[in-house]
Amino acid sequence: MLTTVVEESPQSIGRAQPAARRRLIAFAKAAFTALAIGYVAWTVDLAAAWQRTMRQDLGLAALAAALILLMITLGAMRWHAILRQLGARVRFPDALRLFAIGAFFNVYLWGAVAGDALRGWLTWRAQASAATAINSVVLDRVAAVAAAATLVLLTAPLFGARAGLAFTAVLAAIAAGLLGGIVLAAQAHRLPLDWQRSGWLRGIAALSRATATVFLRPAALVTLAIAVASQIAMVLATYVLAASLRVELGLVDCLLLMQPVALIAALPISIGGWGTREATMIALFGLIGVPASAALALSVQLGLLNLVATLPGGALWLFTRDRYRQGGHSGEAA
Repeated sequence: MLTTVVEESPQSIGRAQPAARRRLIAFAKAAFTALAIGYVAWTVDLAAAWQRTMRQDLGLAALAAALILLMITLGAMRWHAILRQLGARVRFPDALRLFAIGAFFNVYLWGAVAGDALRGWLTWRAQASAATAINSVVLDRVAAVAAAATLVLLTAPLFGARAGLAFTAVLAAIAAGLLGGIVLAAQAHRLPLDWQRSGWLRGIAALSRATATVFLRPAALVTLAIAVASQIAMVLATYVLAASLRVELGLVDCLLLMQPVALIAALPISIGGWGTREATMIALFGLIGVPASAALALSVQLGLLNLVATLPGGALWLFTRDRYRQGGHSGEAA
């Protein structure tokens, strides 16, 4: 009896390993999401959360949805400003369309980076250079972090009396560290290293130079202002939504606490931020006396409104995806 031995090629093994890694990551995210949701369901009075939702002011909820749409528009303006600073010739309507598509996939797929990856790919297909496409998306995230850190530092003195000086000081220190890290990253390419030694080092050097271009020039004030405005729109949406649910929450409370909530929910460790956002809001808002059931109702409503507000991005993808699939990249650096 003859036995046929089939040897796998290095290429087939190389393809199988990333696929297995993606499945493992997806399983880990699903498991973490299930655990977080299960913990919240076990520890929170779900009946009280549901009763609060049933008494909701729908008019204020609609206003909160409009504010989330404004936040998405301001996010597109922020990214467009970064693209222009990096030399990309992208019109704002195109930037808004690509940003909306990315926002849709960030919310509906496994984690908050799938949409960013698609946005970078679509930007490259729209005739931007690969480096510009990748760096613009990364620096757009960095700008959002910088805006959140700025708001934390500005509101920390007002918030200390509510949540305690120790907690506020920790948040302020983290915010200052994030801003300092951005400045240091912008200087990394000046270190006496052989940046041409490998593709990874060349990419890091390019990102460092792009960071300096975006954040260490006078135009950075405009980018940061737009980013702060986008964060404030998110805060106002939370504040109005809390009012619709009759949750006693001050505007300054929202200004400070929603910054770490947004950052943690954006981590690619759960599906669409579900579970992590709820647990974080329950923990942080509990520091100022908000009941866990009220924080849960508010968090779930924010998640649902994000699902609704990003649906136009899904529609745009359905209507325009063939343009990017059939079109080719000419190799021009935008």
